[in-house]
Amino acid sequence: MKKLILGIETSCDDTSVSILKGDPGIYNDPPEVLAHSFFSQETILKKWGGVVPEIASRNHLAKLVPLLEETFLNSGTKPEDISLIGVTTHPGLLGPLLTGLNVAKTMSLLFQVAITPVNHLFAHLEAIHLKKQLKYPYLGLLISGGHSLYLLVNSESDFKIIGTTIDDAAGEAFDKGGKLLKLGYPAGKLIDELAKTGDPEKYEFPIGLRGSKNANLSFSGTKTSLRQFLEKNPDHLHDGTGESYSQKLRDVCASYQKAIIEALSLKLKFALKKGMEVTGIELPVVVGGGVACNSALRKVLVKRYNNVNFVEPRFCTDNGTMIANYALRTWNMQVAYPDCLLLDAKSRYINKQNFQTI
Repeated sequence: MKKLILGIETSCDDTSVSILKGDPGIYNDPPEVLAHSFFSQETILKKWGGVVPEIASRNHLAKLVPLLEETFLNSGTKPEDISLIGVTTHPGLLGPLLTGLNVAKTMSLLFQVAITPVNHLFAHLEAIHLKKQLKYPYLGLLISGGHSLYLLVNSESDFKIIGTTIDDAAGEAFDKGGKLLKLGYPAGKLIDELAKTGDPEKYEFPIGLRGSKNANLSFSGTKTSLRQFLEKNPDHLHDGTGESYSQKLRDVCASYQKAIIEALSLKLKFALKKGMEVTGIELPVVVGGGVACNSALRKVLVKRYNNVNFVEPRFCTDNGTMIANYALRTWNMQVAYPDCLLLDAKSRYINKQNFQTI
């Protein structure tokens, strides 16, 4: 019997609510997305050059109720129709996480509905099932503003770390690089766009941990190299005004982006090798997270590897639909009312200083 699931996502700066319909345990077809509403704080946070947790929390609080009202209206459903609430509880910024969780608890209290606490990193990869059905196991590449991970996914609830960044995430490298180039925040989409008319071979930026025979990543050296290059070549910077971008800037963007993509591609080879050692089969690849929208990355990975599957772009960034989808796929992990009112949020998934891989 099909159920209605409400998804709430507030792990960082995007506020998103979604309602989908699906049959728990039966995944022959993707679930039906009845409504998906979101609010991006990009314009608000642009003046600060990044996410300010307190500002993000206050904006989540202001936008959640209107988004809920809009989502129920667009879906043609009522709050009492909901069978389960999925909400991001980790990882992320604690203030924003708690804002979303408290809204979920309020809904649970009012309508006595169970809650599934969702690790939104897992939800990013499992969002592949919103478009197509893919058998387990698979190799997941999760790349976002805060995380870069290679994961062996054996089931919807069994994720094993094969490799991760030891410092900056890929999305972080894009945003910090954009700040150095005076492109503003966030910079990932703009770098991708400018790189299309730039020369990726014009300049060479280093690939972190290039010589290591594992799937761990490092982007801090790439970022530092860009900073040192710009100190010596200030004429390659954006002037910080208008939307006129020089060819020198476009070449730098293309070259810097290439270094990030080459690192992700290179380490995918080692991740797949480890996956084959563990499972005995050649694994399909699922790529999710905000950086998975990057057009150059998509071209490179599809060209170099077999059976690469990208999450649909609208479900790559943080969104409530992927949270509702993950709650549906992990139906037995829900916490019944009233025990769900004791759920808490946590900011971290792994400790980069002390993590273990398979």
